[in-house]
Amino acid sequence: MTKTLSKLAQMKLEIIKYHTHYKESSKIENVDGTLDAYELNDKFLIGLARDACYTAHNSLTFKKQQIADTIAELEDNQENGRQYQAERNADFIKSRLMPELDELKCRYEADCEVYKSITGGETYMPPKPRAANKSKKPIDTSAFKAAVA
Repeated sequence: MTKTLSKLAQMKLEIIKYHTHYKESSKIENVDGTLDAYELNDKFLIGLARDACYTAHNSLTFKKQQIADTIAELEDNQENGRQYQAERNADFIKSRLMPELDELKCRYEADCEVYKSITGGETYMPPKPRAANKSKKPIDTSAFKAAVA
């Protein structure tokens, strides 16, 4: 099954392929303009694609959290009778945050397409969030307090 890449994914793939430097068959010069025939290894190129996916995923996660926070603020404003602020929140979500979210989704999907193409079909999986380190015992602050007393 050969899937055609979206236009954005094709452009992103070309950027990654640019880093492969000069090949006799493609007549692409190195970044510095020389024709030295050295080539970067595939792991480096896969890393570039993975980094793009990671960054796009983080941007998408941040935007979703920003929308959730703004919705909570909107609801708080409605509950407390601040209609003007609630309307501003709704307008902000509708006119700015949602279009940005759509663009970030498009970017993430294109980056995932490129990753799949570069790796030969492997699907990008975002890293699982790490659990916060929990202190085993409370920190004794008495020495700090005594020093500033």
